[in-house]
Amino acid sequence: MFADWKGLVVATGTTVLLAASYTGSAVAEDCTVRIGATGPLSGAAVAWGLSAKLGTEFAAALVNKDGGLKVGEKRCQAKVVSFDAQYTAVGGAAASNYFASENIHVVLGPVGSPETTGFRPVAKRNNQVNFSSSYMRDAISPEFPLAFHALQTPLTWGPIIIKRAKDQFGFKTVLITAPNDQGGTDGGRQLAKLYGDVGVQATEEYYQRGTTNFAPLAQRIMNAKPDAIEFSSVPPVDGIGLVKALREAGYSGVLGALGGTGLKSLAEGAGGVENLNSVYWLEINPADNPGIIKMKEDYRRLMGAEPPENSLFPTFVLASEVALQGISLAGTDQDAERIAEAMRKSVPESRYMGKAGWRGKTLNGINQELTFPVGLGMIVNGKRLPVQTVEIPTE
Repeated sequence: MFADWKGLVVATGTTVLLAASYTGSAVAEDCTVRIGATGPLSGAAVAWGLSAKLGTEFAAALVNKDGGLKVGEKRCQAKVVSFDAQYTAVGGAAASNYFASENIHVVLGPVGSPETTGFRPVAKRNNQVNFSSSYMRDAISPEFPLAFHALQTPLTWGPIIIKRAKDQFGFKTVLITAPNDQGGTDGGRQLAKLYGDVGVQATEEYYQRGTTNFAPLAQRIMNAKPDAIEFSSVPPVDGIGLVKALREAGYSGVLGALGGTGLKSLAEGAGGVENLNSVYWLEINPADNPGIIKMKEDYRRLMGAEPPENSLFPTFVLASEVALQGISLAGTDQDAERIAEAMRKSVPESRYMGKAGWRGKTLNGINQELTFPVGLGMIVNGKRLPVQTVEIPTE
């Protein structure tokens, strides 16, 4: 039997409360585990926020399908509360305060750096564990012991992936573009250094967030004549517009997307994958891995809809599984410090991707970054190659 979903719109602006209830033969006892999900649920980065929200809801639905989450001697129903953090620091802070008002102490998100910057200090006061997907350099740090990282920053996977892309396409120069706020510059500057470390001359060209006419930016890029263009932290909607403008300007070089843009946006901007010739992109999770394929098949069956195509969707499914595991091991969804300690001491595990580990001590002083593998996708001479699985070492 499938999950019976009920959506309750709460009259607080952009906040939505979603309860995942299951009415099969194995019914959870009269107890509830509540977790939050936050990210941009409006604006140009909405694809990222929806991926976080729907990934968390799916993980909750899986738990409920299996009869609920084991918490102490009980099995509890999992419920997800979502909030639109709007990809701003103010929105991130507002998200933490809203979850506090709902007595929620485990949050999946925020997605981007501006939201995470606003969220973390408030969440520290509100005693909330969270999993961010931000590319900011200090996404985790000893200063915020309840903040976990759902994926790795460019500093971790960059040296591996950038070298493979350089070896394949032979580019010697790259222009990195992104919005001109923290959400774009944090990742862009990290990538610029990483390209330089493997012998690629990198320049940076940032644009105003909210831009809708990308023709001037495309012309500036054409004037720079880079061998490759790196989309880094360009939001999906912006990526579509920029690729269209670049094609109209006559750009025929290599396109790279080692951020959240993903292949879908590049292909849509080009009018189809068949119009892309030389492309490489980060898959935050390896899309061709049998576990990720199974995850998406299960989503279709259980949720009755197509899974989000953005690569953040599997990331938040995996992080949600680990967070729910932490609640189960801690025996509570209310004591954030106890939950965090339970996660640190356990081996992160997913029904889809098996066991992973923790890392972060070397770069950030604290091992609270998940090490599920990433993927590298390529289109070479117009032919799309299978996504390569790139293993991430633990510490």
